[in-house]
Amino acid sequence: MKDLEEFVHKLLSDLSALPEEKMRLDLLGKRLSHLAPENSARAIDLIYRKGQEAGPAKKATALLVNPDGLKSALGSERYRLIYLASIELGLKKVSRLFTDLPPLKKGLSGYETEEEAPMELISLGERRALSKRPVKEVIDRLLSDPDLMVIGNILNNPRTTEKEVLKVASKRPNSPAILKLVAGHRKWSKRYDVMKAIALNPYTPPRVSVALLEGLMTQDLKAIADDKTLHPQVKEAAKDIVKERE
Repeated sequence: MKDLEEFVHKLLSDLSALPEEKMRLDLLGKRLSHLAPENSARAIDLIYRKGQEAGPAKKATALLVNPDGLKSALGSERYRLIYLASIELGLKKVSRLFTDLPPLKKGLSGYETEEEAPMELISLGERRALSKRPVKEVIDRLLSDPDLMVIGNILNNPRTTEKEVLKVASKRPNSPAILKLVAGHRKWSKRYDVMKAIALNPYTPPRVSVALLEGLMTQDLKAIADDKTLHPQVKEAAKDIVKERE
């Protein structure tokens, strides 16, 4: 176990030194490929448990939010073997991260209010172009757009504030793909209130919400554990973390 802790410590340090998420994912996949599936599961468990710590652990746990990125880095077969190993070892934190269940509630993002409706009359190409403009009024009108590129442009727009991003993260109904996009964004994924809003949104894929829980405060975890609108897997994971902290 000591060797594995040293392995994780070195891995976290090396991941933290890399500037881009793709590079960090590639390194994570490469390092874990040298371990047996059982030790890979134990290593991921250690990384996830360190998620609430400042520094290198933060960047590493951010990689666990995106199931597609993690699966791509590990490869489908190794991903499957680590999942099976996590079940055999009773590592619930890891098995939940490798279980991509659908959200408890299903819905699509889109324009709903009378004020927003005219935006649907604008072509997708025009909306994508508008979302890049540094005009706050335009950004506000596009926050409910169902297109991933439009929302991606808004997240990257220098005029966008946390207030606008919280509207996207809290919107119900919403597209799981859009909520995953916000959760994995290089800037907004570091904002506590944004991550809490995503974890509390019943339209968020449970896998994404579970990956965010370790970084939340105990009072917010208790609220999630009692929230009847959320997926049972998310509620159970929140309860387990609260018990660990007591």
